[in-house]
Amino acid sequence: MLVRMKIMAGMNIAETRNPQDGRFGLMALGREVDFRVATQPTVHGENVVLRILDKSKSLVPLESLGFSEHNLSELKKAIKRPEGIVIVTGPTGSGKTTTLYSILNYINGIDVNIMTLEDPVEYQLPLIRQSNVREGSLDFSTGIRSLMRQDPDIIFIGEVRDEDTAIMAVRAALTGHQVYTTLHTNDALGAIPRLSDIGVPAHLIAGSLIAVLAQRLARKLCTHCKEQSPATAEECRIMGVSEIKPPMVYHAKGCERCGFKGYKGRTAIVEILRMDKGMDDLIATHATRSQLLEYATARGYQTMMQDGIAKVLSGEIDVAELMNTVDLTERL
Repeated sequence: MLVRMKIMAGMNIAETRNPQDGRFGLMALGREVDFRVATQPTVHGENVVLRILDKSKSLVPLESLGFSEHNLSELKKAIKRPEGIVIVTGPTGSGKTTTLYSILNYINGIDVNIMTLEDPVEYQLPLIRQSNVREGSLDFSTGIRSLMRQDPDIIFIGEVRDEDTAIMAVRAALTGHQVYTTLHTNDALGAIPRLSDIGVPAHLIAGSLIAVLAQRLARKLCTHCKEQSPATAEECRIMGVSEIKPPMVYHAKGCERCGFKGYKGRTAIVEILRMDKGMDDLIATHATRSQLLEYATARGYQTMMQDGIAKVLSGEIDVAELMNTVDLTERL
């Protein structure tokens, strides 16, 4: 099995002592599906991971991502800014690339030149010039320099990993380009100290950042078998609602349509931190996290916890899934 997969992915079947990467495509149920293959040598042989990239499932309209009306409105306001950086943060597998591709599809058109630098290109989009980062010849920082000479309106950088890439992304934003990228942080506010830690000066962050979007993916309750009951005392405490008159919440049950799991599909739990002049001033003067949070909250900022609780109360997800997805330790 392993050898066959390595042949399909164009990998060296004789090499078992070094990690390898490859990809192959298959027609499954009448649609094209890409598979990314990664091997890792272990003491008991090779470990293989397949990543399934289904274009029909992943290239979704912006309105179908599961964002609340408030978050969708905040995101569309951020996209309207003509220059600056929009950062999407979250751990591996939290849907960052899907969200960014949905944004690019939303703003894509014949009159804008969108160029991307990815590692690697996961989905090929029409009218967008996409480039792969290659070890030894093209990294993110040199790639951005090259893209800047291609007269782009919008630049998508796969990930900000080091100081050179971060500084080049900021320079692109300050010279009149819209830049979209990803970063690994726990929440939206964490992106600011993370950029400072990488080596971007605070005054440059303040001048270039448009918005930070942090997200997680939670399993949606199966609409055919979910059961409704009053929230328990513990669930009320976690959600911060009254125990005297507990709200009705849904729980997973399981049926044939969801494979007896109780969950079918996934939705995004999101927080969007949008920048304004007041926030820029706070960042430039090295304000503390609590000062930034206080200012943002006063202007309508909703945390992932609040977004998740709203989705529990609307019956999209259950409390157990919320606890697995979002940090609720302060409520326990």
